[in-house]
Amino acid sequence: MHEEEEIPTTTATPRADIGFLLLADISGYTSFLEKVATSHPEMVRPGGQVPPAYSVMSSLLDVIVERIAPAFQLAELEGDAVFGYALDDRLAGRAAMLQEVVRLAYGAFRDRIDEAMVLHKHDCEACMILPFLDLKFVVHHGPFVVHWIAGRQRLLSPAVNVAHRLLKNSVAQQTGRRAYLFVTDAAAERLGLSAEVGVAHQEHYADVGLVTGIVIGVDAAGSDESLGPMPATG
Repeated sequence: MHEEEEIPTTTATPRADIGFLLLADISGYTSFLEKVATSHPEMVRPGGQVPPAYSVMSSLLDVIVERIAPAFQLAELEGDAVFGYALDDRLAGRAAMLQEVVRLAYGAFRDRIDEAMVLHKHDCEACMILPFLDLKFVVHHGPFVVHWIAGRQRLLSPAVNVAHRLLKNSVAQQTGRRAYLFVTDAAAERLGLSAEVGVAHQEHYADVGLVTGIVIGVDAAGSDESLGPMPATG
């Protein structure tokens, strides 16, 4: 009788770390894809030609991932958002590095949209709103555990939950800006980021409570002024 072959395990041991959690989220992504589907119903079907808009969205996510590296390591792509992290010793005390990462990522995002408009030259309803897509950034700091699930790296912890909750916020309603960097106080303190670079902001969530931080405008793509203080509101 043959001995049963031992199946090797590929499950890595979970690892506890502490650091910075970044989410870069494309505003307008869902409505854009909905308009793609209504503008090209003949294309969105099994075996049909895929609308160019889908490759545009992939390209936008690609360029974000490229620009947040190497400061941030990619943790996961989450539909319209890029989730990355940096270990504590990578960014601690380096507020300028974070600001530069965000500036370059946002500028490259806007450039990629401009390139897509020239390349595809569509005039359908979906492509007409492509320039109105925007990008917001959230940065939090705290402990997390790195797991490997189904061969993929996943980050889990209350701090990770907080970072994700912050994507649903009132910044745009209160300031009128859709492109911004929201740095929680926990992250700002560890970065050495001065409150004077932006304006104070707070959000409250039923499950995680009050979260306070600083909001910095990100609305002058590719220029040296792309990160600057936003005017006080209220």
